[in-house]
Amino acid sequence: MSEGVAAVADKVLVHSPPETERRGPFGRIMRGIEITEAVLGSLLLAVILVLVLIQVVLRFTPTAGWVWTGELAKFAMVWLAFILSGYLMGRDEHVTLDLIDHFLPERALRVMISVAQVITALICIAAFYEGYHLVSNQVNIRSPAAEIPMAIIYTVPMIGMGLTAVRCVVNAVTWRKP
Repeated sequence: MSEGVAAVADKVLVHSPPETERRGPFGRIMRGIEITEAVLGSLLLAVILVLVLIQVVLRFTPTAGWVWTGELAKFAMVWLAFILSGYLMGRDEHVTLDLIDHFLPERALRVMISVAQVITALICIAAFYEGYHLVSNQVNIRSPAAEIPMAIIYTVPMIGMGLTAVRCVVNAVTWRKP
């Protein structure tokens, strides 16, 4: 069963990392996180599509509409960005400016990228820490239309920042010249 899931996941993830990067228990854990992020991102994209389609259809009907669909679509868009942040960081597919990368020797490039990854990880850890305080202070507050506890809404970006920090640390340690 798990071999079938891995085969499907490799088809879903277009650019599968080399087999050497997935060896060992840590590599399998990171691959499992990557698959989970990709699946959640796909599901969130489908949720956004369905909710927006519901809004469009309801605009042309005499019913009053469902206010919560717009709110939930907005939350899903934010969740999508934060969940896929770690995914993109782990695959080195975030938007970057590669201006001096082509002129630096490999050792200097490695140092520069490692320092950038550590700085990004520190920023993500700070965002995770602030997110934790935000979640703990929003326990009794609910969203206006969907009535979702705000602690749940703020937990997803916090987790996304934590996973992005982990990916930055892994990238800083295991970087190879493309």
